[in-house]
Amino acid sequence: MLNNTYMNSRGIQHPDTIATTDIYPINDAYAMFLWIGTPVQIVFVMVDIGSPISWSQCDPCNSCYPMQRPPFNTRASSTFRELGCYSDTCLIPMMKDVFGICPGWTCRYNVKYGTTGQSHSLGEMVTDTLTFEHSNTEVKNFIIGCGDSYEGPFKTQFSGVFGLGRGPLSVQSQLNAKAFSFCPVSQGSQKPSPLAFYETPPEMDQHGDNNSIMVSLTENSAYPFYYFLQFAGISINGFMLDIQSRVWGYGLNYDGGVIVDIGTMLTYLPTDAYSVFRSEILKTDHNLTKRPGYEGLEFCYEDDSSNVFPTIELFFGNGNIAGENFVSYKLNNNQLLFRVEDTVCLSFAEGKSSALTVIGSNQLQGTLLTYDLVNEILVLTFNNC
Repeated sequence: MLNNTYMNSRGIQHPDTIATTDIYPINDAYAMFLWIGTPVQIVFVMVDIGSPISWSQCDPCNSCYPMQRPPFNTRASSTFRELGCYSDTCLIPMMKDVFGICPGWTCRYNVKYGTTGQSHSLGEMVTDTLTFEHSNTEVKNFIIGCGDSYEGPFKTQFSGVFGLGRGPLSVQSQLNAKAFSFCPVSQGSQKPSPLAFYETPPEMDQHGDNNSIMVSLTENSAYPFYYFLQFAGISINGFMLDIQSRVWGYGLNYDGGVIVDIGTMLTYLPTDAYSVFRSEILKTDHNLTKRPGYEGLEFCYEDDSSNVFPTIELFFGNGNIAGENFVSYKLNNNQLLFRVEDTVCLSFAEGKSSALTVIGSNQLQGTLLTYDLVNEILVLTFNNC
């Protein structure tokens, strides 16, 4: 393992590093090369903050979705092992909805993606050796899914998923990490950014600074593998939108809440929030073009340097023991706007099929995200990729 400790320029001390790897922007998502097996095979997988497990499609695989790269060849790995129905892994109570009722000898998974579960990966649970290329860290008996069938759409660039959700089988849990961090660079970037796992949570200045904010994390029993953020609201040009707190998951609204998803570019607001957002934009902005946007983007402008765009801030519950009750995250133009050919559009869309608010990677680009798993805090450090 590495024992690297460094202080970045924003006042957050990074503790001893367990493992690091690079993540790459590709096809509106972020992905990495997964080194698995003995000898090592390399598969390209998408990073997902809400996935309870990691998995790769495996060979033989007669019912896999089409891929641009070969699947993981289980027969070529001397450290590959299948997990049985009565293994400790298959009997974890929190994972019962993923593993279901074991139909035979082998422990099988069925993991769903999308806020309405429109995509499924199905397969066997196995163990093999995981290697992190940049830190010489080797994880023996890493628990991973071996996909053999699927439902719904999957992107052909990716052979599987690197799971960073809550739960005992996520990567950070299997590493016994107390924190992890990553920085979504812009989709046009030619350089990757590091994904790192730490042995201890970061030490932060409790008096705060102007370069980072701390956001409280919460749980929701309806979505046990998601990291929910305490969210307070949205302002446009300094005016706080009149959106009821239940939309953000407060009270008894277990279907609602706010999460981060770097597997999607846009930020999706549930209908109750989007209708208020839409009304305010239409009332204050008369520069909009009628040209249709991308994936339902409604508020678009001609790409003209003379344009003046609305000022939009997101407000969160303060995870710092000192300071105000709320902290703000002001979107710069790169985060606010999404380019579609010769137009630019506000990177907000209506999430018509879900009550969740999903903050996409476009609004997080250039921001270092550090998940403190001990104190249940997400630290957002500005301009630090």
